[in-house]
Amino acid sequence: MQVEARFKVARVKVIGTMQTPDGGWRVEVVRHASGSRWYRVVHGDNVIDYLTITRVAELLSQAGIDLSDLAEPAA
Repeated sequence: MQVEARFKVARVKVIGTMQTPDGGWRVEVVRHASGSRWYRVVHGDNVIDYLTITRVAELLSQAGIDLSDLAEPAA
């Protein structure tokens, strides 16, 4: 008996990134192929997805980081 697994792969694209000067915290702007957008926070191995900018600011604030502390990563 052969079993075929089918998975839908989400088509998302990171369209912008900002991070703390040390690179420890990164915020990504993500766009789905459907056009919807959200924010993702990455800290070490932790990834928090599908956030609003308000929630991003709250999470960073809890870590002692202000949104104005973020900058585009060096190329």
